[in-house]
Amino acid sequence: MPRNFFNSARISEEHLAIALSQVALGFWEMDLNTKIIECTTQNRINLGLSMDEPITEQRIIEAILPEDRWRRESEIKNAMHPDSPTYNFEIRVRHADQKVHWLHVRGTVIFENLLPVRIIGTTIDVSKKKEIETLRDELLNITTHELKSPLSIVKGYLQLLYKFISEIGDNKHQLITERAISANAKIERLIEEIIPANQHIKSELILKKEPVDLHQLIKEVISNANLVHEEIEINFTCLTGTYIVSGDKYRISQVLTNLVNNAIKYSPGESTIDIELSGDASGIRVSIIDNGIGIAEQQREKVFQKFYRIANTSHLVEGSGIGLYLCAEIIAHHRGRIGMLSNPAGKGTIAFFELPFN
Repeated sequence: MPRNFFNSARISEEHLAIALSQVALGFWEMDLNTKIIECTTQNRINLGLSMDEPITEQRIIEAILPEDRWRRESEIKNAMHPDSPTYNFEIRVRHADQKVHWLHVRGTVIFENLLPVRIIGTTIDVSKKKEIETLRDELLNITTHELKSPLSIVKGYLQLLYKFISEIGDNKHQLITERAISANAKIERLIEEIIPANQHIKSELILKKEPVDLHQLIKEVISNANLVHEEIEINFTCLTGTYIVSGDKYRISQVLTNLVNNAIKYSPGESTIDIELSGDASGIRVSIIDNGIGIAEQQREKVFQKFYRIANTSHLVEGSGIGLYLCAEIIAHHRGRIGMLSNPAGKGTIAFFELPFN
């Protein structure tokens, strides 16, 4: 063995420790049978735990802000399946000095004979990144206020136009005007809800739940999309006899509209979009299938991050990188799941979301 082997190994470990400290990256591992947790010093720092206290799963949960604990529970629960063993989410923790820190948590469940035996993961402090996002949100808040005045004028003219068309009995244009007024109302609601002055955290999004007929809602979204994109054929297939869920109809419509518009935007030259509604005993799944440019596997998870844009497409498609992030937040608040898959047909993407019955 070379004389300088141990010195080289020691120097490498020191360099690694310094690098991990600089990026605030911590590692941890839990044995699911014994519940014993081992972690690095940086992981304790990220969670706001002291160096001498025993680290347990309950202590980690207590470090997380109460309103964010469900996100950890939901993500790890979903990862307890061999087909989807990874998790990825953001939470807030409160340190001993009462300061709140944002953590980006990633990890994998390890299986033996199809049974989960260990969880390994990382935490990274992304508080500085969140501060930058807050500045962006504040700028967006100012912009939305500036939009209110001209939008109210548009609303007034649309109402006058609707009244005039109703009086002359032109049913076709009356329907078009009704949909324009409805779209205007949706924009008004969006402006009211986009980053209020006293909050910028989307995890506080409030749902107005009611029974939602997904079959009818999909047909409405298709009808609205056809008004704007007459050249696109949108096919709808229903593969289940049960399609009523409890949720916020407006928010679910927002997700559907965004995914359909994305499928159209990222399918230049294609003329067909397919939507499938399926289900089983646990819930409903909606799939939007396109034959477009597709998304690389390593980017499918990132597209749901705020402000993320798909590499090499920004010159083809305009966007802010916030639409899919909002979709993910809405589905998460419904205790559902959202994701992207490659189209088995050979090109394109399948965007899907799942909603539980209960």
